[in-house]
Amino acid sequence: MSKDFFITDHRIFDPLHKFIRFDELEKEIINSFPFQRLHDLKQLGATYLVYPGATHTRFAHSLGVMHIATTIYETICKFIRPDIFHFVPRKGSAEYFYWKKVIRVAALCHDLGHLPFSHVAEKDLLGEKGHEELTQKIIYSDFLMPIFEKMMNKEGYLPHEIKRNFVEDVCRASLGPDSFSESSSWEKIMSQIITADFFGADRIDYLLRDSLSTGVMHGSFDFHQLIEMLRILPCEDGQFCLGIDAKGVESCEALLLARYFMYRRIYQHPAVMSYHFHLRRFMKGYFEEFDFNNVDKYLKNSDSNILLSMKNAAFDEEHPLQSEARRVLFKGKRFKAIPIPIEVDLSEFKKSCDFPSDQVFFEESEAFLSENDLSFPVAKELFSIKPVEAFSEILNSIPATSRNWVFAHQDVYEKVIQKVQAMVKGSSVSKN
Repeated sequence: MSKDFFITDHRIFDPLHKFIRFDELEKEIINSFPFQRLHDLKQLGATYLVYPGATHTRFAHSLGVMHIATTIYETICKFIRPDIFHFVPRKGSAEYFYWKKVIRVAALCHDLGHLPFSHVAEKDLLGEKGHEELTQKIIYSDFLMPIFEKMMNKEGYLPHEIKRNFVEDVCRASLGPDSFSESSSWEKIMSQIITADFFGADRIDYLLRDSLSTGVMHGSFDFHQLIEMLRILPCEDGQFCLGIDAKGVESCEALLLARYFMYRRIYQHPAVMSYHFHLRRFMKGYFEEFDFNNVDKYLKNSDSNILLSMKNAAFDEEHPLQSEARRVLFKGKRFKAIPIPIEVDLSEFKKSCDFPSDQVFFEESEAFLSENDLSFPVAKELFSIKPVEAFSEILNSIPATSRNWVFAHQDVYEKVIQKVQAMVKGSSVSKN
């Protein structure tokens, strides 16, 4: 029987999860410079300009993800089907405590690579790999490696009979299987605990925390019931993956509805989209010649740096980004964000627009719900497995598509609105 190092004296109070506990070496990660930087990265970017309570940070979110991920891990290792028995570490074994530590550390580290204001300019500045590549570099940096080495060398802390690379396992769990060429079925499950599209700890925490902070209660759902019903189940490809007991389908429906309404009310609120449009343009100029391979230099950047630079630019007539800074800070003459209904073909809309190129800009949005989101298995009685589509009409009916956007200068705003309305009407006529 291995010693449980998760019974600790350290705790921090969180408005969402109440007391979150951690041990001495996890405390060293939390007190490290990369993790403390998360205090100055707002979870929802500039959303606080529309919803004043949205000032919560990646720091609190990462602690919450560790708390939820630990609960998920303990649950799926507790409720085990006979056909999965050989696959799951026994509670109290060296393997059980090893992977529990991997999950907790990975949850703490999963957002370390975020840019200032989180996702606002991620695609423009970091490309398809996003913040994950920088997260991995920070995990392997001189800030954190000494702490990991102390973990690995502390007697009894990480069972030495586990012939694994702890830091690599942390990276796999925190970044997801797509970040590595090969991952075992168990490694994928460890990653799903944190990053799964549907019920990963990351998504559960941010929905609940965003809802609490903004005061928009659409993001609330019974996550305790959801976690209690999570199971490791056989998948169609012969591997194992995270699924859910049939008694938890209603909780899945509640989570999906929460996501849908939070996108409509918060994440794609037109005013929020407008502020993020200008903030993104400012950040692209700010980081234009920045070396993102320099981890030490990267970690010195946070929301405060961007805001200070914006304030300086706003009062500098010769600054090339003055207009973008003033549109965010002074809220004057900012471009209006106009949603383009999905039935309107964006490419056709662009071709038909004869507005000045510096007064109208377009943005394609990804669907908030992908096909992979609704591909998890559900366990029925007598160990039978069915796809989730067979259990819920609600899950099948939630719109999976997201709206595209046009950002219009105030001088042409009304004309652009009329153009969108005409395109919608024309689309309806052609269908009939």
